[in-house]
Amino acid sequence: MQNKTWLRFRVPLGFLFAGWYLIVARPSSRAFLTGCIVLVTVGCALRSWAAGYLLKGKRVAVGGPYAFIRHPLYVGSFLIGFGFCLVLWRRPLPIHSLILWSAFLLGFGVLYRGKSLAEEQELSTHLGEPYQRYAKKVPAFLPWRGRIADLGLERFSGELYRRNREYQCILGSAALIAILTLKYFHAL
Repeated sequence: MQNKTWLRFRVPLGFLFAGWYLIVARPSSRAFLTGCIVLVTVGCALRSWAAGYLLKGKRVAVGGPYAFIRHPLYVGSFLIGFGFCLVLWRRPLPIHSLILWSAFLLGFGVLYRGKSLAEEQELSTHLGEPYQRYAKKVPAFLPWRGRIADLGLERFSGELYRRNREYQCILGSAALIAILTLKYFHAL
């Protein structure tokens, strides 16, 4: 199976993982539920911020979070997934929670690292030298260099946000949080 083919399965795999997660998840405390909500909110906000600058495959996105990191959508997704896994934390860690944590970390590491490498290769080919210059200046996942100021100015676009359908991430995350909250209060 080609790289691009198996990478397309990341979204259906994410839905399968979410279904498995909802069956197994038992929020352990209000603190962990609150931590989940905070991380998921930050992850959704980062993804939403990025979506307002992203014109897929047409230009190099350099504004907003793209001035700090090349893959803010993936960093946001990691924060969301980590936040949801946080709900599973308790001592001792039950085996199903350990399996979910491991599946999330391994799955995310393999799928999103592969996706980001394939995406960067495609952008380098299609957008050429402007993307290559950008990739040399801006780190992939951790904003260790700070904001790169000489990239040019872009403004957030509500139209791009809507076109990129990032509201779906917010709606899905809100639904999962609502279910977890109900499970938490039902277990009391």
